[in-house]
Amino acid sequence: MPTREDFEMALALAQDAYRKQNPEVQAARAGAGWHPASEADASPGRAVLRFLGTDYEILSPAGDVRFRDQPGKEPALWEKTHLLHYVNTAGGRFLSHQPLSFKDIPDGRLYLPNFEKRVVSPLLARFGKRPEEVWEPAKTLGGSRAEPGDFSVTIPVFPRIPVTLIFWKEDEEFQARVSVLYDRTATSYLPTEDLVLTAQMLAFRLMALAGRVSRGRRGV
Repeated sequence: MPTREDFEMALALAQDAYRKQNPEVQAARAGAGWHPASEADASPGRAVLRFLGTDYEILSPAGDVRFRDQPGKEPALWEKTHLLHYVNTAGGRFLSHQPLSFKDIPDGRLYLPNFEKRVVSPLLARFGKRPEEVWEPAKTLGGSRAEPGDFSVTIPVFPRIPVTLIFWKEDEEFQARVSVLYDRTATSYLPTEDLVLTAQMLAFRLMALAGRVSRGRRGV
């Protein structure tokens, strides 16, 4: 189990890598907005990056990460590190619109049991019987309807990493199942282990938002 020191070390390494690159170039490659430093108000250069429907700022040159619209609230260490990994790794490739399953990602089969446990099982537990209930939370995150399966959505987790969830309901022959698909360019933006975390946090955010929708309908 990672300790706080492990997370702090990972963040320090990511910030060091960020300082060694051109932040404006990497922001463009990542599909993030870039705001140059201003002498008028002594503000640093900063990239504005959306992750799971929330805007973050990455300050240059230090690589500090903060919420853009939530002053006083601090992102978690894993959030900071994950966003920096995305910006640091971003290769600038445009979406291919060709699907990529997790098992076909480099080393994907090695991580597959972990992926099934952290992503697929929670999604099925929450949405397997009623996959249409994923739609309201998906819309909140900027998602759009997709075509395959009994119900499917595509959600822009990062500007250049959309994730498509395809649900099939249980029938006489098969149990309920879900496919999690990336764009084929995803590996030029994050390493495999980070792609697991990307999908895991998407699943958790969808479940949390779905819970709010359900409570709202009950008038809680």
